Amino acid sequence: MTLRIGLDIGGTKTAALLVDANDRPLGRATHPTDVSSPDRLVAGTVSVVDHALRNAGRSRDQLIAAGVGVPGQVDPSDGTVRLAVNLNLREPYPLRQALQDALGVPVALENDVRTAAWGAFHWASEQEPLNSLAYLSIGTGIAAGLVLDGQLYRGAHGMAGEIGHIPIDPAGPRCICGAYGCLEALAAGPAIAAQAIGAIPNEGGQPLSTARVYQLAAAGQPVAHQIIERAASYLSRAVYLLLMAYDVDKVVIGGGVTLAGAAFERPLRAAMSAMRADSPLTASMMPDEKVVIIPPDYNAGVTGAVYLAPVPNVEEIRK
Repeated sequence: MTLRIGLDIGGTKTAALLVDANDRPLGRATHPTDVSSPDRLVAGTVSVVDHALRNAGRSRDQLIAAGVGVPGQVDPSDGTVRLAVNLNLREPYPLRQALQDALGVPVALENDVRTAAWGAFHWASEQEPLNSLAYLSIGTGIAAGLVLDGQLYRGAHGMAGEIGHIPIDPAGPRCICGAYGCLEALAAGPAIAAQAIGAIPNEGGQPLSTARVYQLAAAGQPVAHQIIERAASYLSRAVYLLLMAYDVDKVVIGGGVTLAGAAFERPLRAAMSAMRADSPLTASMMPDEKVVIIPPDYNAGVTGAVYLAPVPNVEEIRK
């Protein structure tokens, strides 16, 4: 049996999905990510792979390929990753080669948001035929992954889709990139929580989380409602920017902030509706059905990694 595995390596956890030759899920595993050193990162990743294989009742010698999504700047051509601060990999590190040596199979390495975009594209294509898609990830940061003409689009320098660092409000707070008023500094999860701290009564004595701000907004807390509406306004502009810049078939939205469910989606839909009311062009380019929220139980990152895993000649691998 020829098996492939997809891995989504994050700063706190690493998730794995094992599939057979027909892409049917066989086993899953999730472990904490050990970022104390590159060697321990690789060893921990291999441990997750072995756990998923054990859960499926399979062995390492049945594995033919792996796909891996990681944060940071990834060069898919040479398999290096750099500026992955959450993984403690700041200088270029040959992660693909290290994993290939450890697992003994070909490995495809890609940026995590682009990997999730590839997973989102496969999910959305099951709903209707698509040729292009933008995946907007809203979590600790904000970024987009692009699929154009059925292929991942990286840009000339691997930075395509980094809309989180486009200034939206020059009078806004300073972003970690150094600029002021970036989309990420205004509407990412930490930005939403930061706006609430000190502005909303904190009955529990703990810092307000992003999820809690959405809960309070849904319950009618006026300041939380104002914060969420403002974030939704910024995010609706980001959606429109992606549609106007790339003219994609769909914008799929995912990431940790979207797990707020209706509390996230309702104000975003309202902000998009307000934009359409102001402009026939906006109404034409951003109809409601062109923007979808990915289901909370669909892991776009790990699924995209599975589809990125190379499918080599099995006999060549075993030589």
